[in-house]
Amino acid sequence: MSTLIYLSSSPYTSSSLKEALDLALVFGTFEQAVSIAITGDALALLVEGQTPSKRQGKHLYKLLDGLEFYDIENIYVKETEVKAFGTSLWTGVQAISQEAWIDMLEQHQHIYRF
Repeated sequence: MSTLIYLSSSPYTSSSLKEALDLALVFGTFEQAVSIAITGDALALLVEGQTPSKRQGKHLYKLLDGLEFYDIENIYVKETEVKAFGTSLWTGVQAISQEAWIDMLEQHQHIYRF
């Protein structure tokens, strides 16, 4: 069984991205195959040097480096969005074409969108 955690909302406007990352870690803890797709406003999660306020909650960027300890290695972003974002993003992502993005979505049995 393969699961995709699909992130598209802003990391600091609600707790949904924190919950999504927690869900990914739970799947990883139980050795389930899990991938993460990041698009839209969620790309802000991947920007280095974030300094969220107390009101915005935890510093989610710090969780990214720990994903490998849960065997979560497939973290996808769209090439076109990376180029348009205009800043360097966390190096653990795989930038893929629109066609590869569609293929990747079709390869997962379960998709959880946040």
